[in-house]
Amino acid sequence: MFALTIKELAARKLRLLTTAFAVLLGVAFMSGTLIFTDTIGATFDSALADVDAGVDAYVRTPSDIDTAYGQGPRLDASIADTVAAVDGVDQVALRLFGYARLVGPDGVPVGDGVQGPAFGMNWVTVDDLNPWVLSSGSAPANDDEIVIDKSSADTAGYQPGDVATVLTKGAPRDFTISGVARFGELDSLAGATAVLFTDTTAAEMLASPGEASAIAMTADDGVSQSTIAAAVAGALDSDVEVITGAALIAENQATLAAGFAPFKTILLVFALVAMFVGSFIINNTFSITVAQRTREMALLRAIGASGRQVKRSVLIEAVIVGVLASAAGLAAGVGVATGLAKLMSQFGIELPDGPMAISSSALAMSFGVGVAITTLSAWLPARRAAKIAPIDAMRSVSVDDSAGSTRRATLGAIVTAGGIGAMLTGLAVDEIALVGAGALATFSGVAILGPVLARPVAHLLGVPLRLRGVSGEIATRNAMRSPKRTARTAASLMIGVALVGFITVFAASAKTSIAGSLDEEFVGTHIINDGGWDNTTGLSPELAERLRAHPDIDVVSQARTAPAVVNGTPTDTFFAFDATTIDSIFQLGNIDGDLHSLGSDGIAVSAAEAEANAWTLGSSVPVTFIGGDTTFTVEAIYTSGTDWVGASFVDIDAFTANGMDELDFDIYVSGDAAAITTVTAADPSAVVQDRAAFIDNKNADIDMMLGLFYVMLALAVFIALLGIANTLALSIGERTRELGLMRAVGMTRAQTRSMVRWEATIIAVFGSTLGLAIGTFFGWAVVQALADQGIDTLTVPVASLAVVTIIAAAAGSTAAILPARRAARLDVLTALVSP
Repeated sequence: MFALTIKELAARKLRLLTTAFAVLLGVAFMSGTLIFTDTIGATFDSALADVDAGVDAYVRTPSDIDTAYGQGPRLDASIADTVAAVDGVDQVALRLFGYARLVGPDGVPVGDGVQGPAFGMNWVTVDDLNPWVLSSGSAPANDDEIVIDKSSADTAGYQPGDVATVLTKGAPRDFTISGVARFGELDSLAGATAVLFTDTTAAEMLASPGEASAIAMTADDGVSQSTIAAAVAGALDSDVEVITGAALIAENQATLAAGFAPFKTILLVFALVAMFVGSFIINNTFSITVAQRTREMALLRAIGASGRQVKRSVLIEAVIVGVLASAAGLAAGVGVATGLAKLMSQFGIELPDGPMAISSSALAMSFGVGVAITTLSAWLPARRAAKIAPIDAMRSVSVDDSAGSTRRATLGAIVTAGGIGAMLTGLAVDEIALVGAGALATFSGVAILGPVLARPVAHLLGVPLRLRGVSGEIATRNAMRSPKRTARTAASLMIGVALVGFITVFAASAKTSIAGSLDEEFVGTHIINDGGWDNTTGLSPELAERLRAHPDIDVVSQARTAPAVVNGTPTDTFFAFDATTIDSIFQLGNIDGDLHSLGSDGIAVSAAEAEANAWTLGSSVPVTFIGGDTTFTVEAIYTSGTDWVGASFVDIDAFTANGMDELDFDIYVSGDAAAITTVTAADPSAVVQDRAAFIDNKNADIDMMLGLFYVMLALAVFIALLGIANTLALSIGERTRELGLMRAVGMTRAQTRSMVRWEATIIAVFGSTLGLAIGTFFGWAVVQALADQGIDTLTVPVASLAVVTIIAAAAGSTAAILPARRAARLDVLTALVSP
């Protein structure tokens, strides 16, 4: 049986190649994703290990809030003297981090926040403790000199000796660039723009004199990191934390890995989608080949082969296909990893160069998934093959009665309902794994129902095709005659189109919700921010003061945000506003209490949040900032405006009192447009937007992500179209005699080609229709789940979805070109004598 299986594969090379190609693409995407993300991780891990290799111990203020590289609460810089006096300490250096943004020669800030934030730090004069290495020029010798990262220098065209403007929490200031540096072997730190000052200037512009972010040190020869860390900890008060250099490196590596984890998850989800789509093609291919070889397998049973041997033969074929395709997919994965890096750069996400990191675990995982999915997809066809009775060798025609199966309809309805229930539950409890399982079950349930739906839908779709004459009529009947095949072929396209439809519906709903919310709740005239993606940098608070001082500007309200833990719940976006003016900018509904009295220890909460926590005016709300714990008193309760001010917020004074950075991420203004533009002209990072411009900016962010998702889904759709071509090619072989008879009674080659293409079009439109229905439902479900986060208006972009359907139909017809040509070229006499 093994030898027979090998001969069967060798005799049908085209079927082997087309089936293997679907597996190859899925494995290539998965392995490429793992290689790509592993390469990024390995590059940054190596850089972080190198730049802090000389640090033996590190002193900082502990925090319950996770912070980015080195940016925790500040400590007293005088501690450095105490540290230097500890026995075993060799060299000591202050490290100071804060916001600083470089302005290019054209007056536009360097970087857009997509790749990383803008930060400043001091130039450390102790070589072993300095993470930066000069690539040209010299270290800053005077307080009016700076060093910039090489990536920013290359982007802006700066060289040592040039004068550049730097934005910080104070007024813009000009500096002479004394040098250009690299972060270890990288041109920048994770895409961030960096400005490096002298210690004196860094303290002045990034923090306050006498403050430091951390203290790094080296130990004397022969003193271990753990020993020196323990000695320094013993000499300092308990309100600071001392860790070893190795722990610092591991922590920074883990922070960057956590930052890239969602990105890696998204790519892996798309890879698994491609594999899931491919599984339908594999299952369909083996189902068709088993049906076509019914007589052959029945004869094998008649001459003594057991059902187990027949089943094993089909599974061996699947394993061989899976092994060959997965092996080829691993090789192609290297190319996919390179392509992903180039794709990211097209969307403005520049990633570091580094040697390709190809791990055995990534290869093993991708290879194993490819072989497993291929084998599992062939399991049911193999079972059906094992049940073929010898008497079936006498039959020449099989009848597909799946369209009328009550059992199939019942099972499909149960699985679909269970999937929908699981997905809705997952969305309600914010459990992403349950959402994924529910979506998978929903797809599977609809796929089970597919044959029941295929015949009536194909009949309906074929109505306009009958106007095309006999070709359209026969194409419709072919699609109706084999509903199981039609449904299986359409199922792969259904998945890809469903995800495209879901993303399209969700994006349209997000845009509508943002625009509607702004129209209803924002009563100001302009919004000022740094123009960066997701506001990852900031604006100097001096800008707000200058705006307030202008007589033609009526209302100014600053907005700041910081990570915090509010009543035990972590959030990355805890808001602070100018509480005395925020209600003149946003409609906050009915307000109990007094917003204007928040001060440094009051908090305003939404009515829904107050009800959920049983808060009333005067209640205490515990909040943890980077600098420590505090308690606020509920001074006001508002009923609307939560899309913009959040479920709770404090006054700007509260942020200042708790050591938060003094940077505004937005400034909301009401006033004369010309006056606002005049005041902001002095700040290169300030972007003034009216309502329309602000919405356009937000829509552009959504469109950027939309485009990236579309590109990722293109692979799944391509695999689905490959499945249509493969199915039609296999069906040509099954219908050889039928085609020969039609040609013998007068059907032309052109009519034959047209018939095959129209059948492909029906399948594609059927799959697209199912996909759009599922995608629209998914969009509705997610919008319902995110209603309390501002995405609360379902919008179904009919025109866009119609375009998706038309493109899918056209692509399905295109996928049928080669099978159609093959059908048209069949020799009539040979076809008539075909078994």
